Amino acid sequence: MAALKTARIALLAGVLVQAFAPGARPAHAQKTQDAQKAQETQDARDSADTRNIEQALLTGRFEQAAALLARRANAGNAEAQYQLASLYRSGRGVPLDEALAFKWMKAAAEQGHVKAEFNLGAMYLAGRGIGRDVDQARTWLLKAAARGSEDASLLLASPSARPSKEAEGSKSAIPPARNAPAARPQIAAPAAAIPKATAEDGRALILDAALRGQADAIRQLIGNGADIAARDGEGNTALALAAAAGQVAALNVLLSAGADVGSKNKAGETPLMLAAAKGHADAVAPLLDKGADIAATAPGGASALSVAVRGCHEPVVSTLIIHGADPKMILEDGTSLLMLAAASCGETIVQRLLHERVAVNASDQRGRTALAFAAGRGDPGVVSALLAAAADQRIADRDGVTPLSAALDAGQAEAAATLLSHETDIERRTPAGNTPLILAAQAGLNGIVRDLLRRGAMRDAKNNQGYTALMIAARAGHAEVVETLVNAGADRSLRNKKRETAGDIAAAVGNAAIAQILK
Repeated sequence: MAALKTARIALLAGVLVQAFAPGARPAHAQKTQDAQKAQETQDARDSADTRNIEQALLTGRFEQAAALLARRANAGNAEAQYQLASLYRSGRGVPLDEALAFKWMKAAAEQGHVKAEFNLGAMYLAGRGIGRDVDQARTWLLKAAARGSEDASLLLASPSARPSKEAEGSKSAIPPARNAPAARPQIAAPAAAIPKATAEDGRALILDAALRGQADAIRQLIGNGADIAARDGEGNTALALAAAAGQVAALNVLLSAGADVGSKNKAGETPLMLAAAKGHADAVAPLLDKGADIAATAPGGASALSVAVRGCHEPVVSTLIIHGADPKMILEDGTSLLMLAAASCGETIVQRLLHERVAVNASDQRGRTALAFAAGRGDPGVVSALLAAAADQRIADRDGVTPLSAALDAGQAEAAATLLSHETDIERRTPAGNTPLILAAQAGLNGIVRDLLRRGAMRDAKNNQGYTALMIAARAGHAEVVETLVNAGADRSLRNKKRETAGDIAAAVGNAAIAQILK
């Protein structure tokens, strides 16, 4: 027995020596260290994400911030869930979506995020993202107030947050949370004692209410002394935010309360400009009725009318012109409103401006006309409207580019065809010596090539480097154009300044099929 006991002791001692010998590590210790390293790696990644999110938000890169926040929110991070909900509420970086804002705000609130608790209560109270539920609103506001949220206490004191009759008479009404300030959530501060209502981050609540169109909340906030002239970080007032978001009900409440229609944000934009830029015609009208300055401009010369034209918002454009906006205004770079419309919009706005007898052949600092913009964009309807209004396609810009060459360079077949139908000089060259036929061959516009050949275009004309349309088409790999030109009698033996024929060029670029055609 003694020998057996001695053997057991020796075996145990050997195990202990092996376990704690230099270089040895117990399995559980290794697992602990691996877990610690994994946690450190995750912490470093989270820290980097936090810095990136903060930087993206500070610099206005909201799409990037939303993507980073979504990843962390899906992983269960309460702060990320709260911030992502806030982006969905404001429509920054993501489409404005009250339902998704509610989803993420609730997820954060359920983890005890105090700001989310307050905002969730406010959303229940206003019916944003979910049906209005005063009882649920009070539940979350009481939780936030118990954690010291002044905003929640203020909102609980408002008439809109009064409990339902059922809740008042129920023994099971939700009691205040433990350690709450004595009766604090139920005490209403005198209205005169509240100069303005602000969120915990210092942002005036009236700004968010305006952005979301919460007209009733705005009335209550103003009644409690909220500062109607409060501004966000970009210098926007509540009126500016309501105008930009097209929240007409909120806008009318603010106008009735005397909000300044002439206030400008840090970019020099007025509420009228912001509404016009977004195409909110129903917000533009009441601003004009309250005396908004229709001629006000931001640095750079932009006006309500110019931003409406740039955004192609025809109803707003018509409303502003009817109220006296100047359709003949010129921006600082010499761009006219007609040029803006021709560069981006359809025929309707262009016709509206032409009706005002604007200068159709005016040019900007680079010598480009409205017709050049329309041609390069390739809108045949706008091109036709401008030509009908006596637009001159012979006007070239400072680089010698005409509307026709702009259309051909951009491969805009329909616009080029429309211009050619009004053009008599089909041999007009660019500064590089390219004819319309050469440009059409370069772009692979076989229909235009055929049309030019039918009209007698010089098929073997050379540009300044000695290239013919056939050589250009061979180099660009447009086999159909090559066949059209060959069938029309284009000379395959001609050489450019490098002494290359069209066949040589095709072979050099490795286009055996075209080289075969040119043999």
